[in-house]
Amino acid sequence: MAVLNEIVLAVAPAGAAVASTTTWYYRRATLRANAALHQSQKQLTAIGEQIELRDQEAGHLAADRLPALMAGPTSGLAQAGPLLHPHLATTSFGRALQAVLRQTADFVDEVATRTERSAQAQLQAILLPLVAQATRQQSAMVQLLGRVGDEEVLAHAFAVDHGVTVLTQRMQIVGVLAGQEVSNRRADTPLMDVLGGATSRVQDYQRVKITNRSADIVRGPVAEPIAVALAELLENATRHSSPGSPVSLWLMSVQGGINVVVDSVGPMLDPAGYERAAAVLPGQHRVPLTSLGTRLGFPAVGVLARRSGFHVWLDPNPSGGVRALLHIPARLLLPAPVPDEPQHHGHVTDASAAKAASAGRMAAFSRGVRSVGQESLPAGQGEAGADGHAQAATHNLRGQQ
Repeated sequence: MAVLNEIVLAVAPAGAAVASTTTWYYRRATLRANAALHQSQKQLTAIGEQIELRDQEAGHLAADRLPALMAGPTSGLAQAGPLLHPHLATTSFGRALQAVLRQTADFVDEVATRTERSAQAQLQAILLPLVAQATRQQSAMVQLLGRVGDEEVLAHAFAVDHGVTVLTQRMQIVGVLAGQEVSNRRADTPLMDVLGGATSRVQDYQRVKITNRSADIVRGPVAEPIAVALAELLENATRHSSPGSPVSLWLMSVQGGINVVVDSVGPMLDPAGYERAAAVLPGQHRVPLTSLGTRLGFPAVGVLARRSGFHVWLDPNPSGGVRALLHIPARLLLPAPVPDEPQHHGHVTDASAAKAASAGRMAAFSRGVRSVGQESLPAGQGEAGADGHAQAATHNLRGQQ
């Protein structure tokens, strides 16, 4: 019995040591497990936050960035705006979102291009027969104006003539916006004839007063585009100025060319109006047909200016109102002929002088009609045929004075 007790006493310390080691091991394991659990919880929290941020970013893409990209005037990525959380830009998720935007922008561009081309083609298809019919009408009126002697009939004929001219001007403006070229087959034309032709295309043409003259000649290829653009500026001036007030059309020689100035009095443009004009009159950025609305004139003038090389801008009129300037560079002009040279355009100058009288007012826009319709006259009725009609009309009108 004594021996057994000795054995138990010898083994007891060893058992206690084993139990203590086991307890220590499990305690360390528990601590490591708790640390790992805590770390996992932190990681899960961070992952949850990342998921939340990406959900927000995806929502921002769908609700804000994509609509802004598709609704803007262009499809540049800048108009879609930045990421809601900029630090995601360097992640695979952020790069994927940018790829979505780029693909969407390319798709929007492609759709817009196809839509614009389709709209242009449809407009041109509509305009071609209308312009042809108006040209035939003008040609018939030119011939009538050269034959009619009855003053009352002549007055009615002028009214119809003028209505067709105004209608043709509107169709030309729409045609320019639809991608059509304005004819450049005219011969070199005196600047005063270009001014008269532009005035003849204005609805309220009686209010336009040409206050000075020039003997310069406009090069043929740009004569018609300048006349169309100037007519639009004059139409805008008469439509938006005080009723009954005169609209002054005058010339100012400047270094490098001539400024054609249109002064109107009445309502002033607000700063936003000048900004809109400045955005489209240079013609550097083409305005899509689908975003034009009812504002056709200035965008069309901008297209003509870019194509033909002249310049147009708006300024406040010092006397109140708006001043439009059309700058014709010297390269688009020919110098006035010296007096001792044959005056090929002298008869036109004489006719223009006769038009200064009140009764000759009708001849002024009629002469503009003829200058528009010359290209559609039958063969053999070029400038000589038109001049013969001008002389006949002037002779009839002089009988009214």
